[in-house]
Amino acid sequence: MIKIQEISGWKLRLALCLVVCTVLAVGASVKPGAIATTAANPASSQSSLGKVKAKGAFTADFALPASLPPQEIAPLIERDRMYMAARRGMQNKYLPIKIDFATGNFLSGGRYLFDTEHDAEQYKDWVKNDFILYGTHFFDRPIFINPDYHAWRVIEAYHLDEIDKRVIVRTERWSVPDSNQNATLNHKWNAILAEAAARGLTSVWLLYNKDERLVQLVYFADRVPPQDPTALDFASLAALENSTALGHHFDDQGWTKTFDRTQWVLTIWFPFVTGDNGEPSLWPHSPPLPAPFCGDGVCEVSRGESNANCPGDCPPTAGNGKCDPGENFMNCPGDCPPQ
Repeated sequence: MIKIQEISGWKLRLALCLVVCTVLAVGASVKPGAIATTAANPASSQSSLGKVKAKGAFTADFALPASLPPQEIAPLIERDRMYMAARRGMQNKYLPIKIDFATGNFLSGGRYLFDTEHDAEQYKDWVKNDFILYGTHFFDRPIFINPDYHAWRVIEAYHLDEIDKRVIVRTERWSVPDSNQNATLNHKWNAILAEAAARGLTSVWLLYNKDERLVQLVYFADRVPPQDPTALDFASLAALENSTALGHHFDDQGWTKTFDRTQWVLTIWFPFVTGDNGEPSLWPHSPPLPAPFCGDGVCEVSRGESNANCPGDCPPTAGNGKCDPGENFMNCPGDCPPQ
């Protein structure tokens, strides 16, 4: 871990805010029986290892303002999850986050896998044009700074270890010639996968968008030291960020690299089930990073919340898949449509 003395000034205050605000919010708000930290039973939330049966992907990147209170991050994400993870073909979403010490903002976004390329394209169209919450289109929300998003065809993707080991993510992107790059990408894949396995990476995706002339590598790593709920895991972040870029396999192509970012995986989503009765989201760095908690204003049935153990969040019929009186998209997004 990076020692606290190595971070100074406002950077220290920002890091401490993430830790202290989250621990206080979670610790003060837990009700008996509610799940308020990392998701329950992570062993039941593992996706299959080996070649991924996904043909489409979607990625988004944007910044969140440093002024956004950390305790508001998780409920905003969970509310979105219950609409976004219900879209056709969504397999998983990995939501990255990182502190941009140059601005104080949080760098976030999403890394999604879909059953088909068409599902990914449809998702992009929906989230851009049709998903309205709080009276605002998703990417028009004022808290999103400079959103950038793309749908992709999956050339290949491979899970090398369990989903709860995919806790650090690095994304590399290149601008490529207009000519079709399929042959080059398929030729490079075996060497990329072999190196990823040799380095102990936990998942790797090779993505292509011919129309936008973009190629992207997304790859994941496990944590280096044991998890410490009182300290941000800078060691694991630095280990992947400072390692040789897996995309060096494309150095002989003369492509222009346009993006290279390493982030914590804040949360992982699974396909949504009506009433939020499916798999709970995973929050592998929480605490100290934000996580849902009883008292955050969102009834998260998948995390074990109910009217009995978290009445402040959950009305009596929460989780039945019907938008009953007293329920709305703010407190019961698992039952109620967006407004």
